[in-house]
Order: sequence, then C-alpha cells, then structure tokens
Amino acid sequence: MSSNKTLDKIQQQVTDNAVMIYMKGTPDAPECGFSGKAVGYLKKTGVEFAYVNVLKSPFIYEYLPRFSQFPTFPQVFVGGELIGGSDIVEELYNSGELQNQLAALVKQGKLPEPSVSATISSEPATADNLVQLTL
Repeated sequence: MSSNKTLDKIQQQVTDNAVMIYMKGTPDAPECGFSGKAVGYLKKTGVEFAYVNVLKSPFIYEYLPRFSQFPTFPQVFVGGELIGGSDIVEELYNSGELQNQLAALVKQGKLPEPSVSATISSEPATADNLVQLTL
C-alpha cells in the first residue's frame, strides 16, 4: 500500500470515529502496558471507541507517526484530534478534561451516550461497543 493511501486511510479512520486509539494489541488483550493503561481510561469513560492493532497493521504502524507528528504508541484521537498517549490520557481523565471532551461530542451527536457511568463503573467494555479497524 502506498504512503498516500495509508495516510488517507488513517485520516478516514480518525474522521469517521469520534474516539480512536491506535494501540499494540486489542482492548481486551493489550500487548504493552502503555496501550493497556490508555484503554483502561477509555473504558472507564463508558464511551464507544474504535481501535487499530498496529502490530497487525504494519502500514499504519509505519505511517501513523508521520501523520500525527507523535512518535510513540498508543495514540488516542478524540473528535479528530490527537490528544496523546497513555500518560496524557491519564492526566486528562484525572482532571476531568477527557470526560468533558467526550460529553461535548455526545452533545454534538458525534458520539452515543456512554453505556456506563464514567465515575462509578469499572465494567469492561464489551464487543458491542468496540470497533476494530484494519487495512
């Protein structure tokens, strides 16, 4: 796949999914601690999110850092914008800013209402509210 096609595909994924994480592994089986940490915070919010396992998508693994100007994984996008990796997601969650960003997307109709309360539940996300994207 050419770099332009890959970059176009990444742009489409980020545009089409209100919350997108590019990670190593899957939400139910992360293959690195940083990916697991970021997914954990996303799951705590109760919102739907899409993901790409970059270990199974070599072109995305190669070209995403060029697209985002962010060198490491995971990479979390909210509302089409890169918010960062696991440490930034943790900071945003702990400050309440992540929940505010997600609530704004729900209010705009870009994201369905969370399936669980972000402050109470530690229930894992189910297959019903995850989307895996591949090339």
